[in-house]
Amino acid sequence: MNPGPLLSAAASMAIAVAALAVAHRLRPAVPEGEDPPEPHPAIYGIGSGLLSGFTLLTGFLIATGWAARSTGAAPPGGLYAADIAAGAAVLLYPSLAGLPFTPRYTTAVCLFAALVGYTMSLALQLRP
Repeated sequence: MNPGPLLSAAASMAIAVAALAVAHRLRPAVPEGEDPPEPHPAIYGIGSGLLSGFTLLTGFLIATGWAARSTGAAPPGGLYAADIAAGAAVLLYPSLAGLPFTPRYTTAVCLFAALVGYTMSLALQLRP
């Protein structure tokens, strides 16, 4: 069994949860009886745009990496660097958006980060 995708998923989970913990630690304390401030409404569109871009780019790299086995035409190396940058942005987005550091959200971020890390690893491994 290839441990690369599992290690990538674990590393992605560690990055996302560490960023969530650091953001929670740096965020000012909310006074008793007050609700935490809501993120700006414009930030919601950023997350869906980041995830869409990452999904499309990673899917493209997986498909062309697989096809390059028979055609020999490989995507440029810069696309792989862009995919890693997009993956990092997707992993850091929950902490920057102000998601609270609770067990519920930490679990959700971990599961999401595992998928991001696994698919990113697949795209890199299929590179010819």
